[in-house]
Amino acid sequence: MSGGEYMERLYRLIPWVEDPFTAEGFKRYRDTISEFSVIVKHRWFSELVNRRRELRIIDLCSGTGIGGVALARVLMDLGVSVSLTLVDLRRDALDKAVEFGLRELGFRPQIMVRDILEEGLGLETGFDVSLIWGFTTPHFGPWDWVRVLSNVSRLLTGDGLFLYNESDRVYTIFYLKGYRDLLPEVVERDRVILTIHKGKDFRSGYIKRLVLNLVSREAEETKVYFWDLASSAAFTWIFFSDVDFIPTRGSHSGVVIARSPRRTLSLEALFREKPSILMHERL
Repeated sequence: MSGGEYMERLYRLIPWVEDPFTAEGFKRYRDTISEFSVIVKHRWFSELVNRRRELRIIDLCSGTGIGGVALARVLMDLGVSVSLTLVDLRRDALDKAVEFGLRELGFRPQIMVRDILEEGLGLETGFDVSLIWGFTTPHFGPWDWVRVLSNVSRLLTGDGLFLYNESDRVYTIFYLKGYRDLLPEVVERDRVILTIHKGKDFRSGYIKRLVLNLVSREAEETKVYFWDLASSAAFTWIFFSDVDFIPTRGSHSGVVIARSPRRTLSLEALFREKPSILMHERL
C-alpha cells in the first residue's frame, strides 16, 4: 500500500472535519479566516507584505486546502496578489481543494502529490510563505520533524515565513486529561470509532495506536508524537533565525511563526540570539 493510499484509508476512519463543502467543514474554513485575520497583523507578516505585494504561498500537508485557501483569501482581501500551491499525499483531498480554491479565490491552486518527508519534494523554491495547517505535527516525531523543517526552509525565500498550528499536548493530554489506552473518538448510531494504545517506539518517539470502527470493522494502525509547544518551536528555531508564537486559541494553543530560514548554522548564534517566543513578544 502506498503512503497516499494509507492516508486516504486513515482519514476515512479518523473523525476529522475537512470537507469544505459540508456545513461543518465550511464553518472550519470561516473560523480559519478569522484566525488568519489575526495572524497577518503580526509584525513579521506586515513587514513581508510591505516589502512586496505579490506573495507565493505553499500549503504543505494541505489536505483539502482549508488553511492555504483561507490565508490566500485574507491576503487578497488586503489587496495582495497571491499564488497558491497545495501539497499532500492524498489525491482525493487535493482534487477537492482545487474545486474549493476555484470557488473561493477565483483561480485554481496548483496541486502536487508529494510526501513531505521526500528530500527536496521535487519542487521549485522561492516561496514567500509556507504553512502546515490543521494541528498536523503529531504525524511527525522529532527525527521526521527535522526532515520536514529541512524541506520547508529550502522552499522559502531568504526572508520567507513559516506558519504551523501547534498545541501543547503534553499539557492537555498528559496533564489535564491523562493519557488513555482506550479512547472513544466518535459514538454515533451508525459509527463508533475507538483508538487503542498499541505501544511506543522509544527510539523514534512515536506512540502506536489502532483506529477501529466497531460498526464497519475497519481498522488502521497509526503512529503519533505528542509535541509540547516549546519542543517543536525549539526544533524550528534551529532552522530559522527567529521564532514566535501567536496564542490564537489560548495560552497553550495557536500558531508558531518562524522567519528567515538559516542557510548555514552558526553554533555561536544559538548562544547569542534569543528567539521572540521567549520574550513574550505580542502583535
